[in-house]
Amino acid sequence: MSSPILADRNSWESALKNIWNQYRTWAITATAYKSSVTRWRSIILAFSILGAVIGTLSQQLNLLTLVHGPQWLPSTLGIISGAALGLAAYFTREALSPDAETKAARARAAAEGFKSEAFLIAAVAPPYNTAITTDELFARTSKVTEAVDNLAHQTITTEQGLEGIPTEPLSAEAYVKARVDDQIDGFYVPRARAYETKLANGKYFMLGLGTIAVLLGLGSAKFPSFAGWIAVIGTLTAAVAARHYAARYQFLIVTYQATAEKLRRLKTEWEVARKTDPVAADQKLIVGCEETISSENTGWMAEFTKKQEGSGGR
Repeated sequence: MSSPILADRNSWESALKNIWNQYRTWAITATAYKSSVTRWRSIILAFSILGAVIGTLSQQLNLLTLVHGPQWLPSTLGIISGAALGLAAYFTREALSPDAETKAARARAAAEGFKSEAFLIAAVAPPYNTAITTDELFARTSKVTEAVDNLAHQTITTEQGLEGIPTEPLSAEAYVKARVDDQIDGFYVPRARAYETKLANGKYFMLGLGTIAVLLGLGSAKFPSFAGWIAVIGTLTAAVAARHYAARYQFLIVTYQATAEKLRRLKTEWEVARKTDPVAADQKLIVGCEETISSENTGWMAEFTKKQEGSGGR
């Protein structure tokens, strides 16, 4: 009977380095794609606000220049406003097309897929504890590779590809520290809190804008020019709301909180169960945690796909 291929230390190191390098490659690629999308969202938001403000200002200055003032200023501001709004629309269609966001999502999904397999290999957990051929060893990761074989990725250095890689086979205790605790305290909880803050700040900002709109509405009875700025407030509110919707803060908060709680529960169950059957408890913990993290990633992708389909190809 053949021995498991990862029973050999050299084979274990080679397999882990290969998968870890792919994880790091796609993690860096996903960050680059995501940074590009985030940067363009900020640019589009700035152009939208600039266009709305300058457009309203040009209309009001046009009334003033009928009596005095430079005749060219309102028309110039109108041109700048139109250009800003036109650029915002163009960049929304080109830079923030579904394809651009899909690339970021696919790269992140690939990174998380490779990372999950890498930790299973690092802990020599099922199915890698019984694989006896290279085909069995790389069957699961080959499916991840095929899913992004037509997507360009970043070129990384050897140092970048090996950053953070486990140097020894992980015991269950080491796995909990390096993977479970790190995911809970280093990712899910901090991200959920950060998104809660962003969501709250956005709500306060829109509440402030609403208050200003009410005051402008009341003041427009005496100063008709105020009415034009109410439309600007509406544009700002819609732009901020659209940004929050695109970022899916509420969905991510709930998802991250639920995943962190499930990982904590699996850890607690493991601590109790390993007192009677440590080997079975260790394997159940590792497989269960990776399935939980993979489910979170799959759910995120499903939400993203639903959003894109519902946008009608925005």
